Amino acid sequence: MAKQVLRGGDKLRKALDDLAKKVARGGTVEAGFIDGRTYSDAAKTPVAQVAQWNEFGTSTSPPRPFMRQTINDHQDGWGKALATSLKATDYDVHRSLDFVGEIIDDQIRTSIREGSFAPISERTLEARLASSKRTGTLKSVNMETASKPLVDTGLMLGSVSHEVSDD
Repeated sequence: MAKQVLRGGDKLRKALDDLAKKVARGGTVEAGFIDGRTYSDAAKTPVAQVAQWNEFGTSTSPPRPFMRQTINDHQDGWGKALATSLKATDYDVHRSLDFVGEIIDDQIRTSIREGSFAPISERTLEARLASSKRTGTLKSVNMETASKPLVDTGLMLGSVSHEVSDD
């Protein structure tokens, strides 16, 4: 039986060692409602709490699962985006995770704006139209926006963010 000898393993080992040093420190990216923002109501209701109520529903409101929809629709692409970003940043883990976090933020916002959810109730629509944030006559109100689930003041939409931490 012929014996085959492979050479060049030292170069490969050095290249892998160099790469391992660049990514030796791992990291984590969290996306969602993490900055502690609150609504201006008397209770100072946390935006994250309202997002949870919308995601899973309440006794008076159906679920509108924008986070689960985002994960279901996009999670398969996050690893590829991370790999591409790692290569582009010379394997800078923090910058790459930050890049992926921005992608996820945008995907969550898109899900909130464009998701197909249960419509809001007549009572909620009436409350929105009567609220102090609406000015002018009924003719000036964009009914498509006023009747859209998850989009009213824009605070929840604007509160989507991400955070990168070192492991």
